[in-house]
Amino acid sequence: MSKYPEDAIQTLVTGDWWLPDAAKTICRGALVQAYVQFFSQVPFELITTRIDPADHNTAFHKMQPLYTAGRRSGTPSLPVAAMPQLNGADCFIANRAKRRPCLVLGAVERKNVDPRLVVGMVKDSTHDFFLVAPYYSVAQEARSGYNPEFVERIRHAEYSRYFWDSLPHSRGHETILRFDQIQPVGFHHQAHEHLGYKLSPGALALTDEWLNWMLHGKDGDNLRFFRDLIKNIEAGS
Repeated sequence: MSKYPEDAIQTLVTGDWWLPDAAKTICRGALVQAYVQFFSQVPFELITTRIDPADHNTAFHKMQPLYTAGRRSGTPSLPVAAMPQLNGADCFIANRAKRRPCLVLGAVERKNVDPRLVVGMVKDSTHDFFLVAPYYSVAQEARSGYNPEFVERIRHAEYSRYFWDSLPHSRGHETILRFDQIQPVGFHHQAHEHLGYKLSPGALALTDEWLNWMLHGKDGDNLRFFRDLIKNIEAGS
């Protein structure tokens, strides 16, 4: 398992932060890998126009900013079959996506829906999803990565939306968990890959405390104790 530096909050947990999970259960604290979206500050609308009125195999695609207060572009008169015309305010949004390690945060309990309650409904109305937060590498590569001083401030619990960690699997490295990028992932086995690890009970409790800080703006006893610890470390350096 990863050895954490003394200025990391993981040192508050007795024992291991990550535990092997041979059963690869989708549970809170599980480490999975999935294609997750990177959300732009302003979403992009994907507009499709058929090139040949008699051919659904080729089309022009255009992306443009989709402003909430602005007017949407008109729906193409000849959409392709793969991207049908949508009614009302519906539209297609285009986001970048990348396969990333993610921490499972919740919505893991699955309860079968009585079939009589969903008669006549489209299937995706009741598809099950669980919630994850994605990890981003701190490595400096081209324009990506994080400034080392910024990483240190994240590790010292200055920002509620960012959480520093070191992942345990074979491709493990320093990462930043983005609580402000929480998103759904499908339970279908092709939608995710379990990486064989999960947070220990103590690690999960501390992560929940950090998430609660992000959601409600109130830090708990462990976070306050950790900040005092950081002050003592900095004072002695």
